[in-house]
Amino acid sequence: MIEKNVDVKKEILAGLTSFFAISYVIIVNSMILAEAGIPAELSVFGTIFISIIGCLAMGLIGKVPIVITTGMGVNSFFTYTLVYSLKMSWQEALAVSFCASLVYLIVAYTRLTQLLIESVPDSLKHGITAGIGIFLVIVGMENGGIIVRGEHTFMTLNSFQSPILLLTLASLIVTLFLLLKNIQGSFFIGIILTTLAANLFQIIPKTENLFSLSAIKNYPSIVGQLDFSGVFTTEFILGTFSLSMILIFESMGLFNGLLTGLTPAGFKKVFRVNGIIMLLSSLLGTSPTIPAAESSTGIQQGGKTGTMAVTVGLLFLAAVFAIPLLSFIPSSALSPVIIITGCMMMENIRHIELTDLSEWFPAFLMIVMMAFSMSISDGLAFGFVAYPLVKTFAGKRQSISLPMWVISSLFLLYLVAKVWI
Repeated sequence: MIEKNVDVKKEILAGLTSFFAISYVIIVNSMILAEAGIPAELSVFGTIFISIIGCLAMGLIGKVPIVITTGMGVNSFFTYTLVYSLKMSWQEALAVSFCASLVYLIVAYTRLTQLLIESVPDSLKHGITAGIGIFLVIVGMENGGIIVRGEHTFMTLNSFQSPILLLTLASLIVTLFLLLKNIQGSFFIGIILTTLAANLFQIIPKTENLFSLSAIKNYPSIVGQLDFSGVFTTEFILGTFSLSMILIFESMGLFNGLLTGLTPAGFKKVFRVNGIIMLLSSLLGTSPTIPAAESSTGIQQGGKTGTMAVTVGLLFLAAVFAIPLLSFIPSSALSPVIIITGCMMMENIRHIELTDLSEWFPAFLMIVMMAFSMSISDGLAFGFVAYPLVKTFAGKRQSISLPMWVISSLFLLYLVAKVWI
C-alpha cells in the first residue's frame, strides 16, 4: 500500500539506486558464508529471501526508507570468529545468531531501547553518521579499484593503467555532473551508463557466474539447521555476547545515522522490526541482518518513505530469477554512488562541538576507527569507551550518565572479548 503524499517516481528511483548499490551482498555474503561451510549456491537464496522479507517489513510496517539485508562485517564475524576462531560448525554459529537476536529483541521490547537512545551524547550520534560515511568512502574506493593494498602500506593509489580505476573515475565524474545539475535519478543513471559502457566496450571482463536458479530445490536442506548442543559452553556464551553487542549497537547507530528526525516511537518500531527479521535470518540459513548503510544512497536520491524499501524488496524478489544478470554490473558502476553518499554523510561533523576536545575526540576516534579498522562495531566500541575517560580527564565526570557508564563498560568487555576470540 502506497503512503499518502508520496512522490512514487522519486521513491522508485531511490529504491532502484539502493538496490543496485547493495546488490553485491547477494553474491559476496554467500561467498563469505561458504567459507563457514554453508554451500554458496544455497545460502544465496537465504540472503535474497531474508532481504525480501526485511525490506518489505521495513517499508510496510516501519514505513521508513531503510534496506534490511545481511550485514557485511557481521557475516565476517559469523565465519571468521564463530566458525574459524571458536571452532563452531555453521549450524552452531546459526544457533549463536539466534540467541544473539533474542538478546537484541529483549532490548528492543523493553525500556532499555529508550534508555540507550537518551544516554548517547549528540556528539557520538553525529560521529556515528560521519564514521559510517568515511567507512562507505573507503569501501567505495576499494571496490572501485581506486585504492589497493600497498607493498609497504595497508593502502595505496592503484595504477592508472588499471581499467577498473579509469572506469571508476570516469563514472564518478559523470555521476557528480548529473548530481550537481540536479538531474533526478542521477545515481541510477550513472550506474546504468557505466554498466552499458563496461559491457559494450568490454572494458572489464564479466565475472563467471557460479549460481543457478535450479539449485533452489536443495535450499530447504539449510533451513532451520540450528545446533544448540554447545549452548552452555564458554565459546557459545562468548560468541553470543560479542555478536549481541555488534547487532544492538551497530543497528542503533545505523538507524540513528540514516534516519534524521525519527521520533522515539518511530525508532522503537523500526528497531523491533529489525530484531524480528534478524531472528528469522538464522532460521533461513544465513547470517544476521542489519540496516544497510547503502540505504543512504536511495535517501540521498529523495527516498523518504517505506515505498523505497518496498521497491528494494521487490527488486530482491526479481533477483531470484535474475542472479546471472548481476554479474554484468561492474563494481566501477556502484562505487561512485557509495563514495558520494559517504561524503554527504560526513557533513554531520559540522554538528559536533569541535572547540571542546572532550566532545570532539571520542567522536573523532570513532570516525577514524570505523574507517581504518573497516569495522563499524569496532569504531563504535572505541568511541564509547573513550567518551567517559576523556570527560573524566577534563574534569566533567558529572556530565556522564549512569547508563553511559554501563554502555561504555559493555563495549570495553566487547573489546576484551576480542582478545580471546
